[in-house]
Amino acid sequence: MPKKMKAKTPKQVKKSKLFNGKFIGNERGFGFVQREDGEDVFIPPTFTCGALNGDEVAFKINARKPSEEAQQPVGEIIEITRRMPMIGTVLVENGAALVRPSSRKVPYSFEVPQKSVTRFGLADGHRIVFSVDKKHRPDKNLSACFVTELLGHINDPGVDVLSLVRMAGVPYEFPQEVTDELQKVPSEVQSQDLNGRRDLRGEYIFTIDGDDTKDIDDAISFAKTEHGFSLGVHIADVSHYVRQHSATDDSALSRGTSIYLADRVIPMLPHTLSSGICSLFPNVDRLTLSCQMQVDRSGIVTDYEIFTSVINSKRRFTYNEVQGILDGGNGDDFPLVRDMDELRKILRKKRDRRGALDFDLPEAKIRVDENGRVVSIEPYPRNNATCIIEEFMILCNETIASHFLTEKIPFIYRTHEQPNTEKLAALQTMVENLGLELLQPKTRRTTAKSLQKLLETAKETPAAFAVSSALLRALPRANYTPDNPNHFGLASKSYCHFTSPIRRYADLQIHRIIKDYVLKVRGQGDNVPLQGVRGTESPEVLFLHTIAAQCSKTERTAEALERDVEELKKVQFMADKKGESFSAIVSGVTSWGVYVMLENTAEGLLPASNLQRHKFKFNKDYEVYEKKRERGQKTGKILRHGSPIAVRLTGTDEDERRLNFVMDDE
Repeated sequence: MPKKMKAKTPKQVKKSKLFNGKFIGNERGFGFVQREDGEDVFIPPTFTCGALNGDEVAFKINARKPSEEAQQPVGEIIEITRRMPMIGTVLVENGAALVRPSSRKVPYSFEVPQKSVTRFGLADGHRIVFSVDKKHRPDKNLSACFVTELLGHINDPGVDVLSLVRMAGVPYEFPQEVTDELQKVPSEVQSQDLNGRRDLRGEYIFTIDGDDTKDIDDAISFAKTEHGFSLGVHIADVSHYVRQHSATDDSALSRGTSIYLADRVIPMLPHTLSSGICSLFPNVDRLTLSCQMQVDRSGIVTDYEIFTSVINSKRRFTYNEVQGILDGGNGDDFPLVRDMDELRKILRKKRDRRGALDFDLPEAKIRVDENGRVVSIEPYPRNNATCIIEEFMILCNETIASHFLTEKIPFIYRTHEQPNTEKLAALQTMVENLGLELLQPKTRRTTAKSLQKLLETAKETPAAFAVSSALLRALPRANYTPDNPNHFGLASKSYCHFTSPIRRYADLQIHRIIKDYVLKVRGQGDNVPLQGVRGTESPEVLFLHTIAAQCSKTERTAEALERDVEELKKVQFMADKKGESFSAIVSGVTSWGVYVMLENTAEGLLPASNLQRHKFKFNKDYEVYEKKRERGQKTGKILRHGSPIAVRLTGTDEDERRLNFVMDDE
């Protein structure tokens, strides 16, 4: 008989051959590891080392050839470096308590010790946070767990979202040290805070935000001039109140970003700051960093200043108000709003000429009641009013980034790389199936311009959503780095995030760099640590690398959590609609079925088995389904990305955040 293969211990494998990553389990026993470089590695069932979904692991690569389950490299987990807490639901039977993990990617139940049942008063249906010792092999026997927190009952309001927050490992309460520091934060600007700041309190400065925005970190001033436009962007000076390496700063860095969920906001900074002294409310003094730009009629910044300031916003506009002014075309504010919209058009055309990509993907606005129940799902409005602020902030971010790039001062850029050849080849196959063109006709190369042309062409077809989402998947994710100022999606040679320090730590750190620079220019910064540093291995630059990596990591976590909560709320909204029919479009095609999107943006799976019963067959690229006659000839009916289809809802699954459909003509 062949010898049973055993995983090697960490001592038997050279550390240089080990990689670190996060294990993503599968209910069938195998899994994948998400490497730090973004590549997925397939882990067969015999080489998981007992890892559970979400665990941080050390692993090695065993083979590069494709496996039966996936086309990724094949690896072997050598050690579980950190076992992550899990969320589960308590099941009590005959006096014994078990916990079933909320994620089906963990296909095991765990025993809840009696002392934990007594301590937390656990009952059937309670949602808990628990962990399992990493030495245990839950695939071999029923392991005992350690209960660390009771979240509430599965039917309690808010427990559904709180469970996802805890599963994501996101902190939602501030430490006592932060609370203590907040006691020293003033409720209004102090006179000594104005030293060295330009006083703009007499200028007409205003904000434009959503109806329910509570943390306002950007304001603008605007005028049409003889040669173009004067645009001032004034951003809340959060760094004045959050000192580097303080408890509040450490907490903000660990969070990295505010997270906006359907029923709550998990702020990066406590409300005393984010919705208080830092927020640019009207008719109160606020400390700011300003970028005053002179823009010509072609959208080029001909002159600019960057300085610390104090403002007193004169009005708070909402997007709906501004759009109403544009649509109505009258009133005292119309000339100002009209001129701003004129500059918006100029800036948009300038970016279009550069090859900037515009993804017109549907976004949902989910409204919930006080108990977290969904009352409506509406398309998120994107109009000229929202685009005015978007274009102004992009221009400001480019101006700031370009300045510090020219000055060769260590900085944190918002970087977006070009897509790689392999992903572009897959995109090419898809768009050819849709009858569209990706490559430039003359050079047969893919450029930003050709991608832009693809999006524009697709807008006129039913495949618009499919093309936009497929292109978005083909592009690498944007991230933060001190190394590369380029942003491919915006077609910008230098870009950063400067305009949202209340909700993004990268912006907060950039503000510190800017203020150090401003002080040095004034001759007040003899001991400024970040100025004039040229060496890529200097402690200051390495420090920025650490911050950039943390901001990129927390951004991914926030995006995943926001997506999970949105999917959960959509599933809950559809729960009482089982058996109803809907119009949909095909949003994705795989070997196991097609994904469909309803008009309210809810998505679900139409399984391959149902399609096969309707005599649909998919081709080798899983891109097109074709209906056949009995004689084997095509009927001409093809399901592809963007195809309209009538479906019927057969079921919902909250734990997996999944909707299940069948074709409606059954």
